[in-house]
Amino acid sequence: MNKTSMLKPTILSISLLTIMASSAISPALAKISAAFPEVDQTTIKLCLTLPSLFMIPFSLMSGWLVSRISKKTVLLTGLAVYLAGGIGGGISGSIFQLLMWRALLGVGVGLIMPLSVTFITDFFEGEARTKMMGLSGSVNQLGGMLFSLAAGLLVAISWRATFGVYGLAFVTVAFVLLWLPESPQKASGASKTGKLPGEALLLAALGTLMMVIFFVVPTDIALFIQNERSVFSSEKPLFENREQLLKSLESGSMSEIMRQAFTGQGIRLSPEARIAETVPKTEWTVTDGNSKFSVKKESTVSGKPLLTIYGHGIGTGQMAGLSLALLALSGSLAGMILSRVLKIFGSSAVAFALLLMAIGYGILGSASAPWMVFLAMPFIGIAGGIMTPPLMLRNAKIVPPALRSLSVAILSSAILFGQFLSPLAMKAATAVCKFCAGYAHPGQSAAYFATAVFRFNFLAVLLLVMSTAGFFLTRKNRHDWL
Repeated sequence: MNKTSMLKPTILSISLLTIMASSAISPALAKISAAFPEVDQTTIKLCLTLPSLFMIPFSLMSGWLVSRISKKTVLLTGLAVYLAGGIGGGISGSIFQLLMWRALLGVGVGLIMPLSVTFITDFFEGEARTKMMGLSGSVNQLGGMLFSLAAGLLVAISWRATFGVYGLAFVTVAFVLLWLPESPQKASGASKTGKLPGEALLLAALGTLMMVIFFVVPTDIALFIQNERSVFSSEKPLFENREQLLKSLESGSMSEIMRQAFTGQGIRLSPEARIAETVPKTEWTVTDGNSKFSVKKESTVSGKPLLTIYGHGIGTGQMAGLSLALLALSGSLAGMILSRVLKIFGSSAVAFALLLMAIGYGILGSASAPWMVFLAMPFIGIAGGIMTPPLMLRNAKIVPPALRSLSVAILSSAILFGQFLSPLAMKAATAVCKFCAGYAHPGQSAAYFATAVFRFNFLAVLLLVMSTAGFFLTRKNRHDWL
């Protein structure tokens, strides 16, 4: 087997490791959270998003390094750092150590990512280059699917085993050593003079916002599937008096008032349903066959007492891995319909994608069974696959040729920054919504705003508004925009 025939697979194997690398361990988030119970969920989610913060400066550094040493050397260095940071997460003894390993992974991805594109431009020309760029984008998403499937299987062993998915980089190392020739060092082109148009920075801001919204799925889906979910709340007591509650707890039987409350929410409890006290005067557990509910005494956003009923998770870590694999596969398939979508919608393609994503988040917000989660993933995955190319195309149209490399780097870095920013931005949005609800809906459970269900429903509404505005703003110049 000669080097020429293996050049394409070797370069594509680099693309396999990059974009979705940070979200590969998403199926293990619930178990990582259980392993470090003293750590809040926003910090746990940094395991997914922290690498993105380190990708940005080291992507720029990669470009600086290749002007001084060979690209192949930079690539192999990046792969070594990638393997250490990826696999090293499995030996962490604290959340601080885990985040340090995840930061190192970001350094490795940052060094590798620009080279996955640079090698294509170095070794291919014309139509062959265009096809390789398309293949690279599809392989990025397929890599995410492979990582998610493997992680979903490994999480059944332990959360530490999940980090073994990064061992896939050993294959790329072998391919590079055997079949990647030294890349020609091309002379730099036109000097970077002039000023970036303001619209280029606006596109970068839009790219950040899109990734903030899209990345809620990788950061929240495992926690949503495996953890408890708010089912309904009641300001009225579920027992006539304290004596009836004590009598029910002694016998394990349900009160008729509680049965009617569940029935009113479409949940019919069987005669065998039983209740038990979990935390004195604060939390109770209702068990009905394989179904399990928690009844917790909480407070509303206005401070009034409230009983909130939670249903326990609807699936396992393996299911989270499968759902993320479906998300990645859908994003890859979006490339096959992209040209047709752009012909039909033009600049409104982004608004169309936002509408699809709104539908997906709406389904997730009401999901009570695994099939609903799997139904939502293609809507969100296809939308994610459609949204970025129009931004890149518009960027190429408005930026002078001498500044395009810089503008593409800024746009790409903005998208990566959106991954890091996602859980922090959602936490801030949650705090604002909770504050506003104190005035508009004082009876709303304060705990509801901390759930993934709230975030999914909030994003569904936000995306619907953004989509409507997008269709309106681009209705007159849909095709001139691109």
